[in-house]
Parts: sequence; structure tokens; C-alpha cells
Amino acid sequence: MAFKFRLETSLRLANQEMDIAQGQLAQELRVLRTFSEQRDYQLSIFLHSLEGQKKACLMEPQNLSLWLKFSLEQKEKLSNCEKRLQEQEKIVAKYRENLVECRIKVEKFKRLKEKQLKLYEIEELKKEQGIIDEVAQSRTGWR
Repeated sequence: MAFKFRLETSLRLANQEMDIAQGQLAQELRVLRTFSEQRDYQLSIFLHSLEGQKKACLMEPQNLSLWLKFSLEQKEKLSNCEKRLQEQEKIVAKYRENLVECRIKVEKFKRLKEKQLKLYEIEELKKEQGIIDEVAQSRTGWR
């Protein structure tokens, strides 16, 4: 049954690796959600600046340059937020792939353990059958 210990150890390590991968993915998803919220907030500020620019064109032309400058700054900030969000989406995709690989490894060890256990049980049954046959032969030989 030495195989059982090795497989259980490998399975336990694979499960630990999968737990770590799940934790890392969860952490990166939280960062992604934060970046998404920041982008949404920045988008609302940018849209507000465009509205202010539009109102300045119609009612306060003297403030138009201020609104234009503010809009450009907000557009740049929005662009930076979107870049960070896209980079974080790539990171999350990488961690998802890692988690899938860990799950595959865990399933592989589970199936291997089940297969080895079945083979072991078959061997044990063969041994038992051999002992039973031997006992039966010795009893019939005595009579």
C-alpha cells in the first residue's frame, strides 16, 4: 500500500496548490473589481466634464477653456484606468488558467488513486482466492 501514501501525498499537495491558486484568483478578482469601479467612477466624471463643456459653449464661453482642460485631464485619467483594467484582466486570465491546470492535476491524481486502489483490491482478491484454493486442495487431499 506504499502507492496509497504516495498518491495521497501527491493528491494533498495538488489540493493545497489548487487552494492557493483559488486564493490568488480571488485576490486578483477583487483587484479587478476595484479597477472596474474606479473606471466607472472616472467615466462618470469624464461625462460630467463633457456636460460642463457643453454648457460652457452655450452659456459661459469664458469658462470653456477651463472645461476643455478639465475634460482632457479626465479623458487621460479614464484612459489610464482602462489600461490598468485591461492589464488586470490579463492577469486574472492567467490565474484562471493556473487554477484550471491545478484542477486537472487534482482530478488526475484522484483517478490514478482510484485506479491503483482497484488494482490493489484485485491483487488482494487473487491472493485470497489462492489461499482459499490452497485450503480446499489440502482438505480434499486429507480425505
